[in-house]
Amino acid sequence: MDELAHSMDFCSINNHVRTIIHIDIDCFYAQVEMIKNPSLRGCPLGVQQKNIIVTSNYVAREFGIKKCMLVSEGLKLCPQLVLVRGEDLSDYRQVSAKITSLLHKFSSQVEKLGLDENFVDVTNLVSERLEGSCSYAQNVTGCVYGDLDEKCECGCRNRLCVGSHIASEIRSEIKDVLGITCCAGIAHNKLLAKLVCATHKPNDQTTIFPCNALALLSNLENVRSIPGIGHCMYETLQSLGISSVGELRNCNLTSLQKALGNDIAIRIKKLSYGIDDSPVKPTGKPQSIGLEDGFRKISLESEVKDKLATLLHRLIKLLSQDSRIPGSIRVTVRKYDSTQKYGHRESRQCNIAPSFFKNNTSNGSNPITPKSTEKLMALIMQLFHKMVNISKPFHLTLLGLAFTKFQERKTGRSSIASFLTNDISVQSVLSFKSVSTGAEKMEYSSINSSPLINMERSGSESEPEPSPKKTRTDIWIPRCKKRLSTDDDECVPNKRLSENSAGCSVDRYLEDFVCSTQKYDKEQESGSMIEESTSIGVSEFFESSPSNSSEVEKMENESNFLCPDDVDTDVFNALPQELKEELLEEWNKRRRQISPVPHSRLVTATAKPKQKSILQFCISNK
Repeated sequence: MDELAHSMDFCSINNHVRTIIHIDIDCFYAQVEMIKNPSLRGCPLGVQQKNIIVTSNYVAREFGIKKCMLVSEGLKLCPQLVLVRGEDLSDYRQVSAKITSLLHKFSSQVEKLGLDENFVDVTNLVSERLEGSCSYAQNVTGCVYGDLDEKCECGCRNRLCVGSHIASEIRSEIKDVLGITCCAGIAHNKLLAKLVCATHKPNDQTTIFPCNALALLSNLENVRSIPGIGHCMYETLQSLGISSVGELRNCNLTSLQKALGNDIAIRIKKLSYGIDDSPVKPTGKPQSIGLEDGFRKISLESEVKDKLATLLHRLIKLLSQDSRIPGSIRVTVRKYDSTQKYGHRESRQCNIAPSFFKNNTSNGSNPITPKSTEKLMALIMQLFHKMVNISKPFHLTLLGLAFTKFQERKTGRSSIASFLTNDISVQSVLSFKSVSTGAEKMEYSSINSSPLINMERSGSESEPEPSPKKTRTDIWIPRCKKRLSTDDDECVPNKRLSENSAGCSVDRYLEDFVCSTQKYDKEQESGSMIEESTSIGVSEFFESSPSNSSEVEKMENESNFLCPDDVDTDVFNALPQELKEELLEEWNKRRRQISPVPHSRLVTATAKPKQKSILQFCISNK
C-alpha cells in the first residue's frame, strides 16, 4: 500500500457535499416499443438491429435473452420471441428528450449519458429542503447498499436521505407522464451513483453512503467494470498483472504512471477507492449527430457507397430536427483483421462549408439541396479512401457517419449569415487579364470546402468599388478642349500652341498626331516593338522628362516617339505634365483603333469592370 492509499480514510474526508442521482431507464428500447404497441406487454420482446438483439424486455430475459445476442441464438432459447426492428432511432430519441426535459424540473445540472441514462445533481435542491422543515432527513426511500451506520460527520447522511426522496419523486414523474419505469442510484459522486444504480433492477432505487464505497468496488468482477476503463486501458492493465479492483488499488502508482501517464494513472487509482470529483456537466444539444451500421462483411466499394448514401439520407433527416448548422463531417469504419480475429475502428473527418445547408428550414424540412448532397457524398468517399485502400482486399464490419462542430444559425439584417448559409458555388472571385502572357487560369481547392475557386492571373485586381471614379482623361480632355478652343491668354497654357494649331480642336490635333506616326508603324518588321511600346506606362515614359527640347528629341528618338508634323515639340513639352500624359494616353487609344496592325499583334484592351458587390460572390446555387 503506497502513500496514496494511507491518506484515504474515507470516514475522515469531509468532501461529500454533493448529492448525485443516476437515472437509468429499464430496457429502454423495449419499453418504447411496448408503449407504441401495448399488445406487446407480457410477451417476450426483443429489439433487433440487423442480426443482433440489442435489448429485450424482462419477460424475454427470463428465457436467457441477453444484450447483443445473435437473433438465431435468441430464437433457439425462446422460439416465441417477438422481434421488432429498431434501426430507426427517431422514436427513441424523442422519448429520451422528453425524459431529459422532465429531469430539468428538478435541477438545471443534468448530464445525458446515452439515450437512456442521465446524471442529475440535486445538491442545491437538497440544501433548500434541509433549510426548511424536512421531516424525512433521517429516512431513506428505497434500498440501501451496505451498512446504514454512516460515521461521517460532514452531514452527508441527511443529504443522501433527502436525495433518495427526490429520486423517488423523479421516478414517479417519469412513470406518470411517460409511462416508463426506471432505476435510480443515489450517492455523493457520479461513480458510486452509477455503480449502485444497477444493484436493484428493475424499477427500484438504491442509496449508498460513503463508508460503503470500498465494499461496492471490491465486489466488481474486474477493473473493466469501472466506468472510464475501456478495452485498450484494460489490456494495458492486464500487461501489468492487474485484473481485479483490489489489484489496481494495491499496485504501485509509479508503474501506473509509466504505463498510462501521470493524470490517467492518478485518476483510475482514485476510482478504485471510489473517489470521483468529476462534475455533472449540463448537457445542451448534442455536440454530434451520428449513425452507424454494422454487418458481417463488406469488401466492395460499390457496397460501401450504397451504405454511406443510406446513412447520409437518414442523417439528414435527423439534422432537419435540429436548428443548428454542422461544421464538420466524420466517417468511421471498422476493419476486421482475419488473422487476429479483432476489429479496429478508425475515423477521419473534415470541415464542411455552411453554404451546403439552407439558411431557413422549418422543422422536418430538408435542410440540404440535392446538389449539396452530391458534394457531401463526394467528400465522404474521399475520407473513406484515406482510410481504406480499395486496390487491396478489405473487410469492413461497420460504417458510420456523424455531423459534428455544430454552430447556431445567426440571422438578421446586420448578419452576414444570409450570404454564407446559401448553397454558394463561387465560380470566380478575381478576374485579371495579363498584358504580356495572356490569361493564365489557376484553381485553388481546399480540403475543407468542396467548391473550387477559379482565379485568372493578371496584372491588376478587379475589386468591387462602391462607385466609379473619374479618370484623369475624363478631367483633362474637357479642359484641353476648352483651352484650345478659346483665344483667351489665360486659358491657353502657351500662346505658341494656339497659333500653331490655328484654332484646331483637340480631336483634329490627335488625328494629325496619329497620321504622322502611321508611316513609322508600317516600317516595323515585327509586332514586338509595337507591343512593347504600347505596354510602357505613361508615368514611366515621362518619369524623368528633361526640360530642354534637345533632350526631348533625344528621348523621342530613343523611345521611337514621333510628334505630329503640325505640333511643335517645345510647345508640347511646355504643357502640364498630367495633360501631356492624358494626351499621349488618348493618342495611344486612337492609334490602336486606326492602326492596320493585325489583331494578333495588338494588345487587347481590358474593359473596365462593372461595379460589384458581395452579392455577386455569394451566388446561390440551388
